[in-house]
Amino acid sequence: MNRRQVLVGSAAALAGAAVAGSAVPAFAEGRSGVRLRWLGVAGWELTFAGRRVVIDPYLTRLPVFGADGGFIEDYPLTVRKDLLDRHLAEKPELVLVSHGHYDHMLEAPYLVEKHGSRVIGTETHRNLLLAQGVPASNITLASGGEHLDFHGFTVQAFRSLHSVFGNYGTFAPGTLTAVPRRPETIADLVEGGTLAYLVDVGGFSVLFLSGTANFIEREVAGLRPDVLVLGMSGHANVFDYTARALRATRPRVVVPSHHDDMVTQLDDPKLPPRGNPAAAAELADTARRIGLATRVLDPEILRWYEF
Repeated sequence: MNRRQVLVGSAAALAGAAVAGSAVPAFAEGRSGVRLRWLGVAGWELTFAGRRVVIDPYLTRLPVFGADGGFIEDYPLTVRKDLLDRHLAEKPELVLVSHGHYDHMLEAPYLVEKHGSRVIGTETHRNLLLAQGVPASNITLASGGEHLDFHGFTVQAFRSLHSVFGNYGTFAPGTLTAVPRRPETIADLVEGGTLAYLVDVGGFSVLFLSGTANFIEREVAGLRPDVLVLGMSGHANVFDYTARALRATRPRVVVPSHHDDMVTQLDDPKLPPRGNPAAAAELADTARRIGLATRVLDPEILRWYEF
C-alpha cells in the first residue's frame, strides 16, 4: 500500500472538472447546541451542554510514508503530547475508536492516562489498549448493535468495514483475542474490526462513518442522521460508495473525513486549512445526481461548526 492508495479514492476523477464546474453548497450554521470540529485525518470532536466526545483523535500525524510513497511499516509509535495538550486540553467523556490502526487509536491511551476518559472499541481494540496500560475499567467493549445511554446523549455502535485499496487489501489487517506485547510500530496496531457510531443528542444525531471509506449498507440504512461524517479515503474499489452511503442514510448535512495528507504537522504553516477539495466536490456531485437535498460542509481543520 502506498500514500496515493490511502489518500485518493474515486474523488480523484473529479479533481479537475468537478471542482471547477460544480459548486459545493454553502453551509449555514444552526443553533442545536451541537458543535463539531475536525481534528484532521479521521479525528473529530463533538461537544454539547458541557459534554465532549472524541472520535479517532490523531494529531501526531507520523511521517510514515517513504520517498517512494510506500508505508514505512516499522515506523515507531510516538505521540505528540504537546499537540494533544494544546488542542484537546479538556476531558473527553468518551473516545470512540472506529478501528485499531495507528491513525485512529494511537492517542487514545494518552487521553485516558491524562483525563480518565472511557474508550469504546472491539475486542481487538480492547486488547491493544490493555497492552498499552489502559485500565480495563476505562474500556467498553462493542461489537456492533450496542445502544448505550449516557444520560443526556446516546451512542449506537454499528458493524462496519475498512476501506479497500488498489490491491483489494488493507494495511495491518488482523484480530487479537488476547493481550499482545506492547505495540512498538505502526504495523503492530492492527485493524481488529471496524465500527461506525451514531451519537444522538436530544434527537439531533451525527453518524460517524468517518474512519474508513467503506460500510455495511444494511447496518445504517434508514438511520436519517442530521449529519453524516463520511470517510473519503481509498474508495475507488468500493462499488458506488458515495451514492450508496447517501441513499442509505439521507442526511441533512454530509461532511467529508479522512481526506487530508495525514502527515503535514498541525503546527506547520504549510498545512492546508482544508483537505482534498475533490472529496467535497464528489459529495456535492453525488447528492445532485441522485436528487438528494443534502448540504455539503467542507470543513477546515480545528474550526468549530455549530449545527
